[in-house]
Amino acid sequence: MIPLIRLDQSQLGAVIALHHDMLAELAPGMAATETDQFFTDHLDACGQIFGAFSGDRLMAYCILGIPRKEDPNFGIDHGLSPDQFDQVAHIDGAAVDPAWRGQGWQRRMINHRLDIAKNLGRSIALSTVAPANSASLFNMISTGLTIRGLIQKFGGERFLMRRDIAPAADQKTPPSTNQAQTPAIWCDSTDLVTCQKLLDDGYIGQYCQYSAPHSVPRIGWVAGR
Repeated sequence: MIPLIRLDQSQLGAVIALHHDMLAELAPGMAATETDQFFTDHLDACGQIFGAFSGDRLMAYCILGIPRKEDPNFGIDHGLSPDQFDQVAHIDGAAVDPAWRGQGWQRRMINHRLDIAKNLGRSIALSTVAPANSASLFNMISTGLTIRGLIQKFGGERFLMRRDIAPAADQKTPPSTNQAQTPAIWCDSTDLVTCQKLLDDGYIGQYCQYSAPHSVPRIGWVAGR
């Protein structure tokens, strides 16, 4: 198996190049446009970046944010109390070269970052995803993150995603994205009026289905707990 390794300054240019290649493929608002400084900071100061290589070619990268007291914190969007901010880890941006897509890299990189965050003592994993980004939404939910909110962020609508990271002994298998184990209310992920109403009523988005890449995902909502 090709390893995911922690990247350093010498690999920064390859990460930035793959980021811009990914942005060029997507509709505006589907992914956050990050600055070069953002990537530099997340190499060490407030996070870690991981990647996989085929020879000298960067196949995929992913960013784990470990926000410091002075850094932006997704906990604000989630309404966390300030004393919880130092428990937050950001499951930040990721990209996969088109030649290696469809091989499970996104899911593997999410799980890798969750494991690193737990090892670093962070217990609340937070992320964002565009409602129409079928692959990212499916992979987030399949690795145990659930939809907890809907806001304008990064140039478009974003679901607020959360997973509480339990100690290894208490870790449970994430729910299936396709089969709800409890009764669920289903709607398209892009039906934002219904999504917002369900969130307002105390539901969380716990399941996800989509029939084909780039199709509109369907979200299964269950009563929050």
